[in-house]
Amino acid sequence: SSGINAEYGRRMTKYLGTLGQLDTRSIVLDMGCGEGTPAITMAKQFGCKVVGVDVSENNIASARKFLSEESSTLNVQFHEGNFFDMPARVQHEMFTHVWAQVSFFHTHAHLRRCIDVAASMLKSGGTFILVDYCGPRHPVFTRDTSKSAPDMNEYIQTVKDAGFNILVQEDASRHFLAGTTFLRKIAGEEKNTVEINFYDGRISSIKEKLIGMVIIVAQKK
Repeated sequence: SSGINAEYGRRMTKYLGTLGQLDTRSIVLDMGCGEGTPAITMAKQFGCKVVGVDVSENNIASARKFLSEESSTLNVQFHEGNFFDMPARVQHEMFTHVWAQVSFFHTHAHLRRCIDVAASMLKSGGTFILVDYCGPRHPVFTRDTSKSAPDMNEYIQTVKDAGFNILVQEDASRHFLAGTTFLRKIAGEEKNTVEINFYDGRISSIKEKLIGMVIIVAQKK
């Protein structure tokens, strides 16, 4: 199901890029770029320059490998680094957009710090584009009542508090549910019991509004 997941990711990237008005003049910082699919997708779709940063050495190696298989005309770079200690060559860039596609949930405990970093990397008037899991429960340990995550309203308020004007706020939980339901169907066809149980649990949690997904597009004041 990894190919299906990637296709959903690409669709979301194109949707978010349109919401955030990416174009050939855009210079995008992708915070938590993973294996590089969003960065490569947006560069192909919108012709923008993208700099991806991820803390995982393996993710960056994969991202560079995937990039090497693409057209050499794409203006994409990948750097290993921590959000809170950005590589020097990333810090010197002036970004028109900062992008976070389902990456901040790894650091929900430090959400305001992550958003402050996003703000610090943006030009004045620049655009922050985010899609992420939201709570109230933790997106991975959903049934563990001791673990929580910011709900949609808290997420939006945190972005405002960090000095942004909200341009778009969207409850994307229906996209999340549709994607998860599709992955559950495939797991059923493959008779993958582990994945069946995981997706069944996630579907219940989304329907019970324990977890959801939020899209935010915001402008730095």
